[in-house]
Amino acid sequence: MKFFTMSFDDGTIQDRRFVSILNNYKLKCTFNLNSGLFGQQHDITHEEIKVCHDEIAADEVRSLYAGHEIAAHTITHPNLLDCTREQIIHQVGDDAAALEGLCGYKIVGMAYPGGPFFNDDTIKIITENTDIYYARAVGSHFTLDLPKRLMAWYPSCQLHPNEYDEMWRLADELISADGEEDKLYYLWGHSFELDKFGNWDVFERFCEKIAGHDDIKYVTNREVAEYVRSLQK
Repeated sequence: MKFFTMSFDDGTIQDRRFVSILNNYKLKCTFNLNSGLFGQQHDITHEEIKVCHDEIAADEVRSLYAGHEIAAHTITHPNLLDCTREQIIHQVGDDAAALEGLCGYKIVGMAYPGGPFFNDDTIKIITENTDIYYARAVGSHFTLDLPKRLMAWYPSCQLHPNEYDEMWRLADELISADGEEDKLYYLWGHSFELDKFGNWDVFERFCEKIAGHDDIKYVTNREVAEYVRSLQK
């Protein structure tokens, strides 16, 4: 199997343009959302660049992300390593519950807020007290390998200028792979960074390149996780 999947975080208004591009190329993505931050309007300074970080409203979630997957990102984006057991359960479990009420299906995945801020204890608390069984971390491995641990799932690379060379290389590698072994290309990022760097054209050219191959399955994170779980049975 050859898979291509994406996940993008925070649910900012740039997702509107982002989803439109995905739909045009028939690509799928998982969107990790903070249910306690819907509708907030503010700019942030990210990597020393000021950018709009307005979040979409709750009533837009179901329609905007139709055909994609919604996953948790905690209620208010705390560092989970600074949270108590009860706070972790609240931040993850109640975020998932709120998102389920908006999208109409069970939430089983998440992305850790802040990226590396989790450990084995965090994973144990989440898996024993919520329905979450996969969670994306931050840190590119630049391969097409399937995840070894679904609750510590590292992506192939990030949609970021620092990783563009790897992003294009991995696209070529996936497209040319003979299909004798399972391959997964997992791209992650934030749609607001496409505004930050002014690189929407780069992303659209990438979509044009990766899309439309009959031997590649374009899937959500959940679909990959279900496949990996089936292999582990």
